[in-house]
Amino acid sequence: MSRLEKIFVALDNMEESARERFMSDLGNAPVNIKLGLEFFSQLGPKGLIEFQEKYNKNIFFDYKLHDIPNTVAKAIKSLEGLPIKYLTIHLTGGRQMVRAAMEAKSKYLPNTKILGVSFLTSLGSEDFSELWDLEGSNEDFGRLFKMGLEEKIDGFILSPHELPVITSLEENLGLSALKVTPGIRFSDQSAGDQKRVMDPNAAFEAGADFLVMGRALTEAENLAARLEEL
Repeated sequence: MSRLEKIFVALDNMEESARERFMSDLGNAPVNIKLGLEFFSQLGPKGLIEFQEKYNKNIFFDYKLHDIPNTVAKAIKSLEGLPIKYLTIHLTGGRQMVRAAMEAKSKYLPNTKILGVSFLTSLGSEDFSELWDLEGSNEDFGRLFKMGLEEKIDGFILSPHELPVITSLEENLGLSALKVTPGIRFSDQSAGDQKRVMDPNAAFEAGADFLVMGRALTEAENLAARLEEL
């Protein structure tokens, strides 16, 4: 698998016209596409189907489900039949919610990978302290990753800086999962609204299986050059 096949381009915050222009500029580059709440709120299930039919790309639906276990299971059931290759849930929903999500996925979305979101990459130390009285330490992340691994989740969404934490847990537990990292910027770009960022090459070398990239690609002055850089 080439590195471009390990890239998810986030089109979450784009208007339809801008999204179509980007997809035209993208051409046949073998990247995957991430679509989220803004897209789904506007266009719904039909939008996901039409997008996949038009562009034939693997779709990462960043739904970030977080509710009581039964509600999350029913939400996954409602997605049955949609062309979703990857789907996100919040690990902070707890063990029973993760278990319910995995059981519902096996019944209704058997070809979909469930990815657990740890802590959002927009959160910094002050947020951890204010929200949970945590430091945002490796131990804090490790507890979430350990629970997800034990529940046989397919993968995790995590900052590239937490990759060593999960790699160590995988070795200790004899388990493994996909590692998908947002917060990726090219070395000549600013971090923007992300707090825990890394450049693509460093993230891959640290153990990432897939990278999520948004404005670094969608607002690139020369998209072809950026793709070649990857």
